[in-house]
Amino acid sequence: MSFEIVNIVYECLKLIRPYGILFIGFTPVFGALCNGQFNPISLSILFLIGILGHVFVFVQNDYYDIDVDRHSRYVFQRPLTSGMISKTQARNLFLSAFFLSLALVMVFFFSFRSFFMLFLAFFFMTLYNRYSKRKPGMEYVLGAAVFAYGVFGALTVSDEVSVLAFIIACIGFLQWVFNVGVSANLKDVEFDTKLGIRTTPVVFGVHVIQNTLEKPFIFILYVFCIKLTHITVAFVPFILGETLIMINGFPLPLVCFLLLAAMMLFSTVGILTTSLSKRDTLLRYEGAHEGLAFLIIPVMLMTYLIEHVGIFPTFFMFFLFIAWPLSSLRILFGKTLIPLE
Repeated sequence: MSFEIVNIVYECLKLIRPYGILFIGFTPVFGALCNGQFNPISLSILFLIGILGHVFVFVQNDYYDIDVDRHSRYVFQRPLTSGMISKTQARNLFLSAFFLSLALVMVFFFSFRSFFMLFLAFFFMTLYNRYSKRKPGMEYVLGAAVFAYGVFGALTVSDEVSVLAFIIACIGFLQWVFNVGVSANLKDVEFDTKLGIRTTPVVFGVHVIQNTLEKPFIFILYVFCIKLTHITVAFVPFILGETLIMINGFPLPLVCFLLLAAMMLFSTVGILTTSLSKRDTLLRYEGAHEGLAFLIIPVMLMTYLIEHVGIFPTFFMFFLFIAWPLSSLRILFGKTLIPLE
């Protein structure tokens, strides 16, 4: 009996994907921080709401994609497709996350605008999960959900959204447009094409020839336009003076930002040039890019966070953002650090 319970918990963890839980989890937290919320209890509750949003979107995604995923040799061992977790259990899990999120907002942060924005985020998540395998460009809908989540965090503080909070929400939007529309969809082009699924790379004419992804120039241009826009928008707070490039006379935030930007571009090239026969390498490039893209937000906010929450919480945040995904992947998938994606 104890072994069965442990196995169910293990499968639930794989379903929830804890290694990525901070990405959406911190979105409302950053929105609130940039709108002047520094109370640790309020920020902790927002983090919990963010985690529930992560659980909702990923569990619901597997729920809607179960019939498609059964045809893929890469993800058929996911908890839902393998039958370790039933559809009813998955549905109960993401609905519980949804209703608990709404309840927390009504108790701790209720205002019409914040409640509406959170509901809108869940609506966009559901829209993405329901139609991502039917319509191209649905990553923009998911990006809109993340944008709404960031604005929701800001609205729990005030009905007026600061410029910095708005920029943070825009960064989240662009990050998920790239992560899903480019990284996630690119590795599945061969599989999607066989099933008649028209994702953004397929629409741009990306196709497979002997384990090699043939990418038209227009698609490569599109990819770098998104990535350069992402980096540029993340740099805007430095230009506007919302955050500073110097700490005690040393340009640590600027150096870290430029280093991250260069590494993001390098990993983008890796994503575009890696052969499908080296799927594990491709997944590592994609995972590295997601982590780097996530780190660029606290790096840009470094001086703001140090000023308002202190130097130790700020650098603990950096440690958490690096250590948590790596340790979670190691626990769930061993030394390869390769998830079922």
